[in-house]
Amino acid sequence: MFESEFAKIEYIENDNVVFHIWKKEAHSDDYRKPVTASLQMLREHKDSIFIVDARNGFEDTKEDVEWGFSYFLPELKKTGCKVWGFILPEVSDIEGEIDLWTNEILKNFRVVRGKTYEEVLRLAR
Repeated sequence: MFESEFAKIEYIENDNVVFHIWKKEAHSDDYRKPVTASLQMLREHKDSIFIVDARNGFEDTKEDVEWGFSYFLPELKKTGCKVWGFILPEVSDIEGEIDLWTNEILKNFRVVRGKTYEEVLRLAR
């Protein structure tokens, strides 16, 4: 498990899920450390589902998006993860951000979206 003031990440063994919860806005190292922790858990638990609770989501900086696209997503692909789930309300204040990430994620992963963990898990399976 990883926890900071910005995020909490845990592996849920029964569901084979790495669950990343954003608590509040984060940038630079405050953003990259939790994302890297998720990546490490995904490496340790091959073929797990990656679920991000983005209900407290935020717009990423240009530098964080570039890092995410050039480093995180290629490394994520190497873990065997095939499904990325987002927990979001039906309409979110960060739809543009979610669309930006979804368009890039879809190149290598299946993306599901739901309002609860249980809904995303059901759709992911």
